[in-house]
Amino acid sequence: MIASVVYGTSKRVTHLKAGEFAILRAVHPVAFDLAGLAFDTKFDFKVTLDLPWLDRYFRIPPRSKYGQCPKLGSLHVSLLRAAKAAHDAAMSR
Repeated sequence: MIASVVYGTSKRVTHLKAGEFAILRAVHPVAFDLAGLAFDTKFDFKVTLDLPWLDRYFRIPPRSKYGQCPKLGSLHVSLLRAAKAAHDAAMSR
């Protein structure tokens, strides 16, 4: 099994370019909590990677809220449009 992952960073989260969207605690507190992030984070759909589904990349986190699953969090429905717009912008380049 292969998982496609999108690059995320906690640097310069308020400076978004085409293909990027951010999850910010102050702007989207519920979405931030649901995402399981430790810091405000922006994601860049121009930088993606396909990884094999191995413990090396997807280890179950300590104190996992989701049981024996490597899931850290989920994308809140309120951010779906922003994520899709960033994806579409990245794919059109």
